[in-house]
Amino acid sequence: MLCGSVGINKLGILNWITTLVSVRLPIIPCVCLAAFCVAGGWAHLDAAEQTLRYSARPALNEIVVGGRVVLAAVESNVDNSADTDYRGLSLLPREFPLQIGLTTAAPGTPQVVRLRTRLEGWENDLQDHDSQMYLMLRFLDRDNRPVGSAAFIRQGESPGWGGLPQNSRWHRHADETVVPDRASRLRILMVSGGVPRTTGFWTIRRLELTALTPGPDTAAGTELYKLEHLRGSGLESARGNPQAWVRDGTGLNIPCLYVHNQQNEAPEPLLALVDVEPDNTGGWLMNLDASIPVLPGQRLRLDTEEMYSIGRGHDAALSFRTLPIGNYVFRAWATDELGRPTGPSLRLPVEVRPPFYSTTWFRLCGASLVVAVLLGVVRYFTWRKLQREVQRLEKRRAVDEERTRMARDLHDEMGARFTQISLLAGRALKAASPEDSVREPIRNINGAVKELASALEEIVWAANPSHDSLEGFSNYLSQYAGAVLRDAGVRCRLDIPILLPARTLPSGVRHRLIMVVKETLNNALKHARATEVRVQLEIDGEHLRVTVADNGDGFDPATAKRGNGLNHSARRMEEIGGACLVESKAGSGTQVLIYVPLPAKEARA
Repeated sequence: MLCGSVGINKLGILNWITTLVSVRLPIIPCVCLAAFCVAGGWAHLDAAEQTLRYSARPALNEIVVGGRVVLAAVESNVDNSADTDYRGLSLLPREFPLQIGLTTAAPGTPQVVRLRTRLEGWENDLQDHDSQMYLMLRFLDRDNRPVGSAAFIRQGESPGWGGLPQNSRWHRHADETVVPDRASRLRILMVSGGVPRTTGFWTIRRLELTALTPGPDTAAGTELYKLEHLRGSGLESARGNPQAWVRDGTGLNIPCLYVHNQQNEAPEPLLALVDVEPDNTGGWLMNLDASIPVLPGQRLRLDTEEMYSIGRGHDAALSFRTLPIGNYVFRAWATDELGRPTGPSLRLPVEVRPPFYSTTWFRLCGASLVVAVLLGVVRYFTWRKLQREVQRLEKRRAVDEERTRMARDLHDEMGARFTQISLLAGRALKAASPEDSVREPIRNINGAVKELASALEEIVWAANPSHDSLEGFSNYLSQYAGAVLRDAGVRCRLDIPILLPARTLPSGVRHRLIMVVKETLNNALKHARATEVRVQLEIDGEHLRVTVADNGDGFDPATAKRGNGLNHSARRMEEIGGACLVESKAGSGTQVLIYVPLPAKEARA
């Protein structure tokens, strides 16, 4: 049960009496207190005054978005029983902070007793605003002049607050301070501040002041003051005068006596502040005669049992530094001093929209643009690659055409010349005298011409781009080896696959391979005295392997003297990344292994 400014009426008194009976409190004190209340001993508001006081409604004063004032417009006209809807607000994250000002709805109407707000979608509980009540220690010197003070702030709601005092539990609180210099006495003040516009309810049941440090006449832990039960005159009334305490401030209706109904205990009056006047301040001040002696430097502890719900009335300002992207509804209620809504709220929809670069359409456009750019880049580099390939092929075609022309010219021109020389040598041989001294040089000339013609054919074959393949090489190898060994009367065994992969073999590689094979066959015919020579061609992974083996005398590679032919063969293979290995044993023939890597792609000679 609250004192007069909480709004006690006869119905409330009857409910209070019912509560007393239900908890089985002593009937005589209950009847007496009820009689005082009904008789008007407790100040209370009549219905008209209560309606007037709590009829105020909150309204938006101004909205500031990033330092820019935004007009707050009501969405539609509403009656007194409906919420006040304001036109929605939309802003970007970069436009924060957002400031919302609240005030009383219409000039001339009673001011809002207490304001409470909530940003739905961000907060779950009602929020109070900047407001404070104070428990103060005023220190006086020997001449009763102020020398300092210690203020202990109370704001918001006490732990265990249940919406109404009878639904709440007492909260123990302890504060400490040090007595300043020149202080000899102190007075205790329980006050509700006027600025900011504080409203609300606060009551104290127990108050103890203890000295934590010893003094000349006191030990550490000595109790200097204890308030348990009020004494005085008229304590059965909210306007009663407790002993050792006086009302202070501009709002003398704010300090009052409050009777708390505690189970299994008789109701007792307590010091309370019930502030429904946002522009006034008021409180309980300890009498000067009851001031408490203290010593400078002494450490004090103030222990209390209290409950409170403290808010702000009349007007308020809220600031939101940032909010996540989403939709919210800002709501504000006018409430009584206990924080209970007394009427409809105001509603302001707030939309925090994402910046353009975070929207779905921008991301889709951005993703499409990125894909388009990637496709363009891929297309461009593909086009560039194709252009380079075309240029390479064009250049290769030009080189091949030039090689073909050179091979054709060499074959036609030089072949005709060698044929002419051979014919002339033949005519000269027929017309020459039978002496060997004359005919032998002519025969040598004719043989040299045939050798030059054979060498020319090999050069033309190597230069002709139409033979730049494994098949072209195998055909030439078969013809050359078969012809050379057949002319020498040596049996030839060819082990060459019929089907070969379509791999390019540049002219430089073909020429060096033929030269090494030619040198190997020449050595077999010249030194090995073989009766059979085997020529084998294999594809070993990414390598081409040519094996030339004979059944001749063989030799010991460790002791045999290597000639220029073997050295030249090894050097030719090294030039193209290959190798030439000789395996031989005296009396067991000789085997020459020729390895060369196959080009990964077409290469020029």
